[in-house]
Amino acid sequence: MPEAVSRPPESMSRQSESVSRLPEFVSRPPGSVSRRVLLGRGAALGGGALVLPWLAGCAAEAAAPRADVPTLVGAIASEQNLIATYEAARSANTSLAGRLEPVLARHREHLAVLKRHYVPGSGDRADEGGAIPAPSASPVPRGGGVFVVLREAEERAAEERGAEAAKAAPGLAQLLASIGACEAGHAMRVKGQAPRVRSKSGAEAVQTALAAEHAAVYGYGVLGARLQGPLRQTAKAVWNAHRAQRDTLISLLSGTPVAAAAVYELPVEVTSARSAAQLAAALEDELVPAYVGLVGVPSPDLRAFAADGAQRAAARAAAWRGKAGAPAPRDAFPGLPSTALSPRSESGE
Repeated sequence: MPEAVSRPPESMSRQSESVSRLPEFVSRPPGSVSRRVLLGRGAALGGGALVLPWLAGCAAEAAAPRADVPTLVGAIASEQNLIATYEAARSANTSLAGRLEPVLARHREHLAVLKRHYVPGSGDRADEGGAIPAPSASPVPRGGGVFVVLREAEERAAEERGAEAAKAAPGLAQLLASIGACEAGHAMRVKGQAPRVRSKSGAEAVQTALAAEHAAVYGYGVLGARLQGPLRQTAKAVWNAHRAQRDTLISLLSGTPVAAAAVYELPVEVTSARSAAQLAAALEDELVPAYVGLVGVPSPDLRAFAADGAQRAAARAAAWRGKAGAPAPRDAFPGLPSTALSPRSESGE
């Protein structure tokens, strides 16, 4: 981190904020989510403060219970189809093999981990919806049209992972949200703008996401001063989106919201348009684990909201990395601790 501390322009700063590092996450939020607000938004937490499962010592508890078998099978089938589509695209467009192979490798990682969560012996039970269909590739044209097909496939997959996360048990939901965030980043790389990510959530979250949003609001204020023209307008639009998200999170807390700092030490010193884009990507990357963590709580609406937040942050990070000329990250499971990649066996299995 640089020694110097960057400060935002007057037009993009808040006054009520003490010095902090960017951002320090807490395992247990100081305030619980308001039941009145949750009920008003069509979701109920069932009381109590929210705790991120892996921070509370439940990191490996990701094995799919019987009720999750259809959801897990759907995700497995989707990843199989994506892999088949990418393999078809690579065969039809051999000159693109070098560009497609890294993405294909991440999808193969997704599939391997999803299959690791598949409960042995459960797939032959028709009443559980456990039959895994054979892979099916989307029709892939030759030439530039291949990216349209791949973009649409990644967008569909990201939306499906968000919907599945809302239905799955917390451990599996976190895995699905992380995969969806990766797929949203893939869609961004081939589309050029943020993919459409929908959820039915009334939207709620807790202090960890709020801390990251505070940092994002501050950071976009700093980097916006170094941009001109369309990029400056893009940064301003994203800054406003993070302010709105921050205000939504604050409105959902019955306790005292975590306060924003007056100044943050930023991971990138902003000296040019390129370093401004690098900082924007870093700020969005910090949001992904915060939202993936929130997917581990019991409320289905909260899981849908958090999965949506993780996907949007990953897509924006991919867009800014593209502006900075930076490569895509190698991580196939953004925001997910390595301990959450393996299921925990249950008695009788």
